[in-house]
Formats: sequence, structure tokens, C-alpha cells
Amino acid sequence: MGLVEELMKNNYLITPSAFYLLNQYYGEGFNLGQLIKFAKSRGTFVIDSKLAEDFLSSLGLRVKLPLEDSTISAPETGTEDELDIASSEVTGDLEPQIGEKSSNSQVVLEESVESAFESSKVGGYISTGEPLLSGAEESSDNEIGEEEAMSFEGGSFISTGEVETSDPGDGGGLEPVDEGSFADGETQTRPLDVSNGDSSGYADSGEYYGNGNGVKPKIVYGDYGVPIAYVEEEVPVEEKSYSVYSDLVIKPKEGFSYRARDIKDDWDVVFDVKNVKFEVPKAKNAAGKEGEIIVQVYSKYFKSRLRKMKRIIRENPEVGGIIDIAKLSYVQTDEDVAILGLVNSKRETKKGYMFEIEDGTGTIKVFVNRNNEESKKFFQIMPDSVVAFRGRYSGRNIFFADKIFLPDVPKFKREKPPLEEKVYAILLSDIHVGSNKFCEKAFERFLEWLNGDVNNKKEEELVSRIKYMIIAGDVVDGIGIYPGQYNELEIPDIFDQYEALANLLRNVPEHITMFIGPGNHDAARTALPQPGFYDEYARPLKKLKNAVMISNPAVVRLHGRDFLVAHGRSIEDVVSFIPNRSHHRPAEAMVDLLKLRHLAPTFGEKVPIAPDPEDTLVIESVPDLFQAGHVHVMEYKIYNGVFLINTGTWQAQTEFQKMVNIVPTPARVPIIDVETARLRAVVRFDQFCEGV
Repeated sequence: MGLVEELMKNNYLITPSAFYLLNQYYGEGFNLGQLIKFAKSRGTFVIDSKLAEDFLSSLGLRVKLPLEDSTISAPETGTEDELDIASSEVTGDLEPQIGEKSSNSQVVLEESVESAFESSKVGGYISTGEPLLSGAEESSDNEIGEEEAMSFEGGSFISTGEVETSDPGDGGGLEPVDEGSFADGETQTRPLDVSNGDSSGYADSGEYYGNGNGVKPKIVYGDYGVPIAYVEEEVPVEEKSYSVYSDLVIKPKEGFSYRARDIKDDWDVVFDVKNVKFEVPKAKNAAGKEGEIIVQVYSKYFKSRLRKMKRIIRENPEVGGIIDIAKLSYVQTDEDVAILGLVNSKRETKKGYMFEIEDGTGTIKVFVNRNNEESKKFFQIMPDSVVAFRGRYSGRNIFFADKIFLPDVPKFKREKPPLEEKVYAILLSDIHVGSNKFCEKAFERFLEWLNGDVNNKKEEELVSRIKYMIIAGDVVDGIGIYPGQYNELEIPDIFDQYEALANLLRNVPEHITMFIGPGNHDAARTALPQPGFYDEYARPLKKLKNAVMISNPAVVRLHGRDFLVAHGRSIEDVVSFIPNRSHHRPAEAMVDLLKLRHLAPTFGEKVPIAPDPEDTLVIESVPDLFQAGHVHVMEYKIYNGVFLINTGTWQAQTEFQKMVNIVPTPARVPIIDVETARLRAVVRFDQFCEGV
């Protein structure tokens, strides 16, 4: 095994100049252990020419240059300028051509370095890798100190060996290289140090040469410490075949008056998942396993759900006192009591319906007779939701329930004080920028409408008072979300999709504050809840001055009215578990979620849920408005004073939607009166949407 390989095996690097100094004595004048011990004493892992010279001197060995025994004769005459040019021409001839790929490229490049050394033996000057400076070419220490430095542990330095051939007498024209490759093949960016005290002012490896064609070569070290020379190839920037709307500029209509500009901002994000501080469970001892931690997290998650739901259900005066399942054995069989728990399972029997619930203290079966009016609620209850039962305990681990209590929302709400002036909010979702089904013309027409290009006085009044916009997820189409999606992508790059969306939304008037949350198509955590967009993708959105990034879910308070904003993916689970529910009637599914006071009750089905130590999907406080999207169908409903709306989409029907029989209602803009949290108007732009 050679010197380079032995050093690499021990995590040491060696420069080419040092290799040629040491290799002639390796195994005869010194061994590997002596060299490593000497390098350790210098506090470095890089063997350079200066260290090699000192090491040989410490052993009493003469520093013998590899070219002293060369049979190649040097010309006796010629100016130094001519010799520099000749040297660069030799090196340039032996370098691989741009774009050339060869299985023996490593051998060729090794020869090129050797030739560079041999060709530098000219006019009585033998190259050691440190160019000789004299007369007008000699640089001062101050000039050298201005070069960029590359520092390693222990103060040793390594050169990547690049020089820029300059005119004679200009001081050498040293050009440091910022790329080097370590022994493991990992390339790192680093500047070159030339302030190591060397009288020549050059870095210690000293292999500087040009290729004679005006292109600066770079030298990096490959997997085996062998220098690999290459010339950078200019990669032409390909023009994109799609538009990211960088040239789309829509200005407010001249003379249009926005009343909303004079209305004072009054908004607050009162709940955002990013602001929730979780206490992640830790292993009890060093022998703890990762799986045990995961079990603890899920345990905390469901205990958090039980705790929050118990507080909600206890607000219902009809429920009364709730006792733990473990304490039912102390209750008389004819005593009427209430219990509460997570629904582990439910099934239908000949005589009625059977549940299995648990509350953290125990598990029990609950039976509801088919003839009981309450049995109808059996179909409204989803697995893993929390419900309460009132009835009698049989003493045989079966509870006979007469009443079923869902968490639900109260039938009556306290009225809130009126606003001094009307202010409106726009609710959107599922824009799907990047899809070739994106209603581009319709969205551009919508932006023009926001900028005052209206049809009549009624629309002018609406637009002038719009102060907020809430977008509930799926703002871009994403990549690889559904089968065959790539064939329906107009913008196949996820970064460009967000850039395109930002270019569109920058045309929204600045006085309109936009709240933007993620959905399952976005660059965000797939599982619910989604804290927000990943920064590296959604950076263009965050640069918009009037944009506020929110989580999924989030609660936005506008002038004292709470807007619960969720993407609505859990509608899929509702459709799966509750009879007579359909994607075409999403508002009904939203009512079911509101009754269960949870945005994704069922765990482990179509909707992934993150194992956070706290359940942040519980609807703890009753909102004034509940907004969702996801299913691409606009529908709204009022339930116990809460306005529920699914805000549709801006995407025409895709091939996948045809397969699953989803008929979207795109390009419809609901305008909400913030004071009443009710629908003020729906403005349609679907006539501009192709494929509708």
C-alpha cells in the first residue's frame, strides 16, 4: 500500500509537492508512524511541502527533489517569460478536454501533474512547487496578507493549486481556488491561505500552472488523494417553457376609492400550531428504547384529547357529574350516572348498538337499545372521538345507556357588539398554482376585480370594503400528490410553483391582509396538524409585505370575530364513516366535525395525524365561522349559530377527480361580512375558467 493510501487510511491528507518529497524515502528513511507522530506534534492532519521538508530535516535526510535525477534536459537559453508560457502549454495539452469522460482519466491527470514538474526545470531553476520571486515580481508581505485565508485545525493549510497566468512582471497573478475535496470525496468551499509566513508568499503545495488557453483550471483531490484537474464548463441557462407570472403586473384602477384603507387594522392570530410548546417525553433510563418513547407520545396525545373533551362536555348542564370507569364498581346498579371516554370501537347488534370506550382509568362496553331515540347518534360517532353516556352500570362490565352526549356546540351564542363600519373578508382555498387545470385567466380576472375593475356600483361597494383574505391550503399543486399528476403539471418545479403564486398574489392591493395556510398539496408536514410551510420552498410568499403565514388549523380573530381555518382533509374520514355523507356536500361533513368538536377525530385512517404530545386538533372554543376546503366544492351552512363554509377551488376537474367522481365548483369568491360572520355575496369568475 502506498504512502497516499496509508495516510488516507489514518485520516491524513498529503499535497502533491509533499508526496514527491517524501515518497523517495518512504519505507527506507522513515516509516508511517514517524510521519504521523511528527504531523501530530504540529497539530495538523495535512502533510504539506513545508512540513515534509521539516520532517526530513529532523531525520537528517537531505531534501532531494524528484527532478534532480531526471534525464530530461532543460534549455540553456530563453527568457523567464518564454519559459512560463512553455510550461503552461505543456500542462494545458495534458489536461482533459471540456466534457470529456474516460475510464482512465485518473491516470492521464496524474501524468499531467508529473509533466508540470518536469517542464518547470528550465534555465537553472528547479520547481519545488514554490515559484521563485525576484526583482519586480517579488511581492511584499502586506500584499500577500490581503489574500483570502483558509484555516484548518492546528494552523496548517492546504492549497488546491490554482494560479492565473498573468503578464510578465505583474507579480505572479495568484488566483486562489475556493473548492477542495477531502479524502472521503466530499467537496467543501474554502478560501486559500497565503499568510503562512513562507518567504515566497505562496501557499505551501505550490502546483500553480496555466493551460495556455485563457481558461483557469481547478485542481481538486479525488477519493484516493490524486489531484484531478478539470476546466469548468459553462452550463447554458435553459429557458423555461412555462410562465411563473413574473411579468404580470395589475395596478389599482385609477380613481378607484378603497374605503378599507381608512378602516383600522384589527386582526390577531389567536391560535397557531407553531406557537404551541410541546414537552416531548424522554426515556426513563439509559435502557429505554425508541419504541417506548413513541408509545409515551401517543399516550400523551390521547390523554390530552380526553382532558380537553371532558372540559367541553362538562359545560353541558344536562350531563351532570361524570365518574371514572374504574369507580363504577362502587356505584349501585339502579343509580343513574354519567361516564365519558374515547370510542375504541362500535358495532351493531340485533337488539341495539354496542360501544367500547376507555377513559384512562379503565375500559367498558356501553349498550344502547335500538328502540331508544338516542340510538340515532350511533351513526354520527366516529372512531376515537370522545362522547359521554348517561345510564346504569350492570355490574358485569356493561353500561346500559339511555342518553348519548356529543361534545357539540351550544345552541345559543352571546351576541358581539356591532362594528362602526362594514368590513369584508374573502375566503379562498385550493388555488393549485402549477396545475395545467389551474384557472389562470379566472384568477387574473379576480385580481383585476380586486384592483377596482368592477362591473357595477354593487361590486364597487364590495371591493372597496374588502380588507382581509384567508387562503385555507393547497395554494400550489405540488409534486407527486396523486397518480398521474406529473402529466397534468404546467409548472413541474415546486420552487417555481411558489414563485408563481407569489407573483400572482403580489397584485393583491397592499391594504388587504392575506392569511395563508398549508394543505396536503403544499410543501409542509404531511400529517395533521401542519405548523406551516417549509421555509426553503415558500420563501417567495413570506416576502410579500401583506401576507401572514398561518398553520393548519389556525384561528384568526378579525374585529373580535373568530374564524376557524382548516384545510379540511378529514372530510375524507367523515365520508368513510358516517352514512349519507358525500364529497359533494362538504358542509354536512363539517357539521359532523363541529358536533364532535374535533378536526380529525379518527386516528390511523385516510388522514395522517402526527404523534404530538398534545392534541391541537380539538375545537376548544366555539368559532363564529368555520372555513375548510380540500374537496373543491363550495357549500355553506349555519349550525347552532356557527357559519360553516367550504370555499371551493381554482382548479378545473382533473383526471383523478373524474375517476373518483368529484365535480369541482371552481373560481367562486365568497365575501364574508366580518361583523356578522355571514356570507355577504358570492362573485363568480368560472366563465373565465377553461374546462368548466
